[in-house]
Amino acid sequence: MDFFDVASTTPTTRRFLDRPIAETELIKILETANMAPSGSNAQPWEFVVVRDANARREIQQLYESVWGPYKDRAIIRGRTTLSPRAVKALKTGDEFSAQLAIVPVHVVVFLDRPKMRVERGTAADLFNFGATYGSVFPAIELMMLAARALGVGTAMTTMLTSKESETKALLGVPEEYQLIALVPMGYPADAFKRPLRKPVFPRLHDGRWDRAWPRDSATT
Repeated sequence: MDFFDVASTTPTTRRFLDRPIAETELIKILETANMAPSGSNAQPWEFVVVRDANARREIQQLYESVWGPYKDRAIIRGRTTLSPRAVKALKTGDEFSAQLAIVPVHVVVFLDRPKMRVERGTAADLFNFGATYGSVFPAIELMMLAARALGVGTAMTTMLTSKESETKALLGVPEEYQLIALVPMGYPADAFKRPLRKPVFPRLHDGRWDRAWPRDSATT
C-alpha cells in the first residue's frame, strides 16, 4: 500500500474479528516496529506478545476493572443527560472492553528503564520525560502502521498503566520495566476508513506562534 494511504486510514480499531494473525505477518509487524528511532539508539522497548486465550481473558478483566471507574469519572461525571459525543464514547468503549478477549493478539509494551539511564519519578526523569517516552512511542506507531499495511487493525490504550503491578505479575515482567501501553491487534470487523480530524491549518505557525501559515500556499 501507498504510505500516505496507510497513514491516513489507521484509525483506532475497536471491533475485531475472532481470526488469528499468521505468525509470518505478526513477525513482520514487530520487526517493522523495531526499526523506530530512539534516543541514543537505545531501543528501550520490550514487547510481550500475548496469544494465549486465558491470558487474554485476564488482560480483559484488568482492563474492565479500570474502564468502569474511568468512564464514570471522565465521561459520565454524574450527569443524567449526555451529549451525543459522550453517548458514542460510552458505546464504543463498552464494546471494546467487552470483546477485548477475542482479539487474537495483545502486544503489551514495556519500557526498559535501565537503558534510559534515568530513575523513574526522579527530577531528572520529569525534566527529560520527552526523551524517555519519545524513545518508545515511535515504535508503537510504526507497529500500528505496519499492521494497517497488512490489513490488521490495532488500538493503543494506556488504561492498564494503573494496573501495572497486576499486569507485570500476570506476564512475569521484572520490576525495572515500566508498562507503557497495550496494543490489541487483529482483523477489523469494519472497513478501514479515514478518521475524523480537525484541519491542520489552524494549528500551523509560520516561523512564529503569532504568524499563521498562509492558506494560499496550500496544495490540498
